[in-house]
Amino acid sequence: MEYILYFAESCPDTAPFKEKLSELGVAYKEVEVMTSLRNFKEFLYVRDTYSQFDGIRGNMKIGIPCLVVNETECILELNELDKLKK
Repeated sequence: MEYILYFAESCPDTAPFKEKLSELGVAYKEVEVMTSLRNFKEFLYVRDTYSQFDGIRGNMKIGIPCLVVNETECILELNELDKLKK
C-alpha cells in the first residue's frame, strides 16, 4: 500500500510534516482535504475508522496532517515519522 498524506495547506503543521517526509525520502500520495468534498469525505472515512483518532474525535480537533501507512495505522505526530526511516 502506498502512503497517503491527508493535509490542508492552511494548517501550520503541514509544512514541517512534509519537510520531514522529504528529509526521510518517503514517497506518498497527497490529498488536500480542503480542495474538494470528495477529498474531505475520503479523509473523514479515515478519521472515523482508524483508532489513532480516538483521542481526537469529539475534542474539537481535526487530525491533520495524517499519513496513512496501511489499512490500520496512520501517523499524526511529526516525531512519529522517524519510524519510517529506511
